[in-house]
Amino acid sequence: MKILSRRGNEALMQCTKTAFICSRKTPDGLEYLVGKWLLGLKPEADCVMCGNQSPMERAVFTTLLQRKIPVILALAEAMPSRFDADIENALLEERLLVITHCEPSVHNVTARSAFDRNILMLSLAQKIVVGYCSKGGNLERALAGFDNVEYLENGQPWLKQSADGQKDVADGVGHNAKQNPVKVDWSRSIKLFRGMIFLDFMTNGAEKIFKITYSRSLGDGKYSRETLYFDRKELAEFSRILAIVSDKTANGEPLLPELTVQSLSGDVTFSVEQGDGRDFVNATQVKNYRDGSSRRQTISMLIAEVPLLVDGVNEALASWKR
Repeated sequence: MKILSRRGNEALMQCTKTAFICSRKTPDGLEYLVGKWLLGLKPEADCVMCGNQSPMERAVFTTLLQRKIPVILALAEAMPSRFDADIENALLEERLLVITHCEPSVHNVTARSAFDRNILMLSLAQKIVVGYCSKGGNLERALAGFDNVEYLENGQPWLKQSADGQKDVADGVGHNAKQNPVKVDWSRSIKLFRGMIFLDFMTNGAEKIFKITYSRSLGDGKYSRETLYFDRKELAEFSRILAIVSDKTANGEPLLPELTVQSLSGDVTFSVEQGDGRDFVNATQVKNYRDGSSRRQTISMLIAEVPLLVDGVNEALASWKR
């Protein structure tokens, strides 16, 4: 992802940058958390990157201009010929830089241009602050693989997911999946005793990530969704360990603690538990954050279903182009 056009104080690119990003839909009380974070910023010490897409991002950008805190505005469309007076004033005072990755022909924000803009910001920033991240949305996908992230919403932003958000999750793995703006060049699905596993790649700018999604119906049209993320090397190790887990559980052998896959998105451990009168194998990925919070995602399948996942992962590795 490259910056194709810029206007303003280019020296801001040399500063230590904090990217602020936030989903469109936010829970009650988030304004207080974002406001508290903003109060801790100082014009002489901070430089913030943000877009102006979601309502919260627009509010943050406006506050940064009012408080004269250096800011880099990342657009998801072509550079306009002129800006509003407050932006022009900030440009004149050299406390603002406007950048865009879009060609001059891109006059409207699209899902693809917004996703790529987010990836550009996340890649350039030394620190990422997330106001709120809807589970299963494009922002969650964009954040995959980044470990310099601070969540203002308790570190687990999907804890307060609304019923509407649950419907979005169901759509994301159902008949509307093709509308996903993230580029997918290979995918498979595995029907389980309780739920489905979806395997696919997603391309975040120049980076490719493999995603394993476990979807399970909760009734009333709602779904639970758990997602594991891997880069190529991590997926190869996951494949190796998963094959060992498959053999051991099929033979009734215990799973030892050393059967762990290390990943930037969180280390993966394996366990066996009983449910519905059957034995299930769990693969759990846990990412711990500096503030003591964590992201915990688990996929679950019958012991007899583990070989199906082994085959799917091996096929994905074989199709992963260098």
